[in-house]
Amino acid sequence: MPTPTLARTRALVPSRPDALSRRGHAQRGTAPLSCLRRKPPSRRPPRLAICAHAYDKTWSNPTGQVLTPVVDGVVWAAERPFTWNTIDVGGKMGVVKLEDGALWVHSPVDLDAPTKKAIDALGPVRHVVSPNYEHVKWAAQWKEAYPDATLWGCPGMKQKYPAIPWDEELVDGEANFGDARFEFTATWFDCETNPFTGKPFFNETVFVHKKSRVLFVTDLFWNYPETDVGEGESNVQIPLGTKAWKFGMDRVYLPFYRKAMVRDAAAFAKRRDATLQTAFDKVLPCHGEVVLSGGAKVIAKHLVV
Repeated sequence: MPTPTLARTRALVPSRPDALSRRGHAQRGTAPLSCLRRKPPSRRPPRLAICAHAYDKTWSNPTGQVLTPVVDGVVWAAERPFTWNTIDVGGKMGVVKLEDGALWVHSPVDLDAPTKKAIDALGPVRHVVSPNYEHVKWAAQWKEAYPDATLWGCPGMKQKYPAIPWDEELVDGEANFGDARFEFTATWFDCETNPFTGKPFFNETVFVHKKSRVLFVTDLFWNYPETDVGEGESNVQIPLGTKAWKFGMDRVYLPFYRKAMVRDAAAFAKRRDATLQTAFDKVLPCHGEVVLSGGAKVIAKHLVV
């Protein structure tokens, strides 16, 4: 039985009536008319379906939504195409509503107008996290837009990217994010290196949000789909380049990573086991589909060294 993912679950859920108020708008990447009409003020909390279908459908964002709910009212994913050498490898930002109503943002994507509108409707941005050396492209943009938010980087980030206005660097355990520190557990995977330079490569910190039981991971794990995503009119084909990328990541890069990049297998296993003990069930990776259940088993299998 395949692992439940967000894309497979979407295929079982009927489309929202307001999301299909104008035939074909989702394919064209335009907003439904319901988003454009003036409506009387309401005391009800804003709905995330507001202008939800703002983008063209791609395998990396099969619904074209700005924010996709992962755990209702608590966790969302901003799913976007991310092109590397003409290949859409997919990019995914995580958003968590903290206990006080503020927002925690993981691996930020481009803060375009639809994204900013949806984020501002959710609450004030309190923390923005760039969890490894590779996911820094939009960090400064978010800090400029939300100057009162704390911009976090993985250990060593201030030295590696001094032009980005980092506020803090991450540490292991429950000492990050100020008043929200007990809402997350962090694990720093500091035991892999670039075999050609001898320096840390990803230097990634992963997080488990305790309330939602979601693991947030950047490049230590990916979950590219085996087949096209969605069904019927919602079906989105995976490009050949992405399929080739998945094959290369699964069959070439992963064995190379295990053998050549993990410099201390015992330390790596210790950090993996510490992560597995945090009782998460879902996994929100930056690349590929969200794992909706059985996430601990999936991660344990992937992070074998």
